[in-house]
Amino acid sequence: MHSSDNKTTASDVSVEIQGQHSYGRESQDIIADTGRPCGSNSKLSTDIFGLVFAQCLPRLYRGGTTAQFLTMRCNVLRFTISSLVVVLVVLQLIHLSMISWLENRTAKRRTSAIFPRRDGGGGASLGHAGAGGAGLIFRPESMGKTLKNPAQFRIPDAKLDTSGSYKIYPYYMKSATMDTRDVHKEYKDVTLVTQCSLHHLAHIVDLVDRWRGPLSVAIFGLASEVDTISTVMLTLRECYPGIKQNVSFHLVHPITEIVDGNSDAKETTLTKLPCESILPDLWERKLLTQNYAQEGIPYPNNLLRNVARAGTSSKFLLVIDIDMLPSANMRTGFLHLAHSSIILQEETEYSRKTSFVVPAYELRDGIPMPADKADLLESVRQENARQFYKKACSYCQNHTDYQKWENIQGSPGMLNIAYSVEWQPLWEPFYISHRDVPLYDERFKQYGFNRISQVCEMHVAGYNFVVLDTGFIVHKGFKEKPEFHARKDEENRRNKQLFFQLQSELEVKYPESSRRCQ
Repeated sequence: MHSSDNKTTASDVSVEIQGQHSYGRESQDIIADTGRPCGSNSKLSTDIFGLVFAQCLPRLYRGGTTAQFLTMRCNVLRFTISSLVVVLVVLQLIHLSMISWLENRTAKRRTSAIFPRRDGGGGASLGHAGAGGAGLIFRPESMGKTLKNPAQFRIPDAKLDTSGSYKIYPYYMKSATMDTRDVHKEYKDVTLVTQCSLHHLAHIVDLVDRWRGPLSVAIFGLASEVDTISTVMLTLRECYPGIKQNVSFHLVHPITEIVDGNSDAKETTLTKLPCESILPDLWERKLLTQNYAQEGIPYPNNLLRNVARAGTSSKFLLVIDIDMLPSANMRTGFLHLAHSSIILQEETEYSRKTSFVVPAYELRDGIPMPADKADLLESVRQENARQFYKKACSYCQNHTDYQKWENIQGSPGMLNIAYSVEWQPLWEPFYISHRDVPLYDERFKQYGFNRISQVCEMHVAGYNFVVLDTGFIVHKGFKEKPEFHARKDEENRRNKQLFFQLQSELEVKYPESSRRCQ
């Protein structure tokens, strides 16, 4: 009896084992057949299906309803996952649409709350506009004056930069010259390209007076400052004919902040500020604000340079900082050189890839700005002027060979090529170039390597450098290391690592070039 029971048990076990093998094979077939309709390509779906089969299949298999059950569960699961994906996509689109909508309201509104109304009622003064005192600092004597000449202003369409972090308004306010342009004449010119924040916009008056030709200026500000920037642009244009005639303004602001607004209008009304107070107010604002002081908002200098460059139509460009001035008659002198030089008149690769270096100096505060080379050299002799970045980064400019340049007399009022120079590491000259020169790498922000990286690419791309004999630019004030903002060294280290990365990228971008930036 005992033996018979053992045999029966063994037989039952054998049948059970065979059944399990059969279940294993059939279940694999069922999984293969039912898994495909679910479109389960993700690990998440695979794990869920595995869990369903592990828990439910053995029991249901015995009931003979396994395939039907799994098909039903698979369809339910597929529907659930698809629904969740659709919901997530819709929520993301709503999120992006809301941000874009609110940003457009902010950028395009020009509400009366930020400007005093003509009847004197309501509305805050510009001295209190925006969060954190974003408005202009107005002197008491200008506060009570009635603002006049309201003008309709059409807000141009905006676009995002390649990183999706900044909103760009090309030709936010276009020069009068571009509205009545002679394309051929304009192409033969030299455009001065620069960029700044609202705090340094006062420099534009001297720059326009010295250059006397086309300028393209990219202005950076927070969304909360757009109203104030727009009013300042309008006032400068109306108060200074040279600005209205020659300057095209472009606007850039980050999209990291959302500011409440109440208008979706494509047009708005701007009111000109008093001409007698606009410059004093701007200068006072500059004195109260340190450069790069907007904590947490990196200043995208290379993006601004590219935006300003894109807003030009001339054959030649000179890119400088807003607080610099070129020597008198530099533009006309270079145009004479370009028109008289067969090499520059021809559209050859050599002419396109020759850049004309203008030595850069810095001038002690309170010293009159030198107009020509003789005035400059006298200031150097009296130690009121020196090589740009002499104390802050001498190797950044040394290779221009200032001693050699100062010993070349040249012809007053004329520009000629004095000598050529070979590129050297970490050199960042200022120069007049063909408009096709490589763009600035927009990954570089704040301080360090933003111009060095662009000159490096010029070298790898095959550009040549020659130095002009009498032209120069001057920075207002000596640059001293202690004057730099607190995070300058940290920014410099970050950009240095980015510069090393760029060098490897340039080897891939220019595979035929044997030039390197080491």
